[in-house]
Amino acid sequence: MSVSLIRMAGLGLLMVASPVLAQPGPGGPRAESGMAGRGMAGQGMAGRGMGRDTFAGLSEAGRSTMREAMRAGGDDRRAAREQVKAARDRMLTVLEADRLDTAALKRAMDDEKRASSASHDRRQTAMLAAFQKLSLEDRKAFVTGARASRERMTERAEGFRERMRERRTMRSGAPSI
Repeated sequence: MSVSLIRMAGLGLLMVASPVLAQPGPGGPRAESGMAGRGMAGQGMAGRGMGRDTFAGLSEAGRSTMREAMRAGGDDRRAAREQVKAARDRMLTVLEADRLDTAALKRAMDDEKRASSASHDRRQTAMLAAFQKLSLEDRKAFVTGARASRERMTERAEGFRERMRERRTMRSGAPSI
């Protein structure tokens, strides 16, 4: 199997799995307080790579600095998402054609990569500038919160995998391994 076909299979799997993986997990204490799905102490930043506890230990100035960095280039991010979406749509159009045009597929894949990389580079630049503004205490609090968020996401992913194993077992009637 060629590398391009493997990449496209992976892209297809990602496109199919994305809505499932994006579903909110079971509510915790924040769900009961009406804050479910709201990161950064209710600032609506959930789903952008950092969970609600990532900024919990930061000073108000540190939280403000990180909020500004995460919001920087919002219009650019929207435009980049649209470019990525358009490139993926072109990929799908090429793939569904009777004759596979690998050159067109490669161009669409390259367009997607360029848009995604440019957006990533802009976000990275904003975050580097923000981290330089944080105090040592805020940087340490950020690290603690980021590790907690990563652990929580790992637990959620494992819970998702376990639920999928249970569903497969129920459908097949055979015990899972």
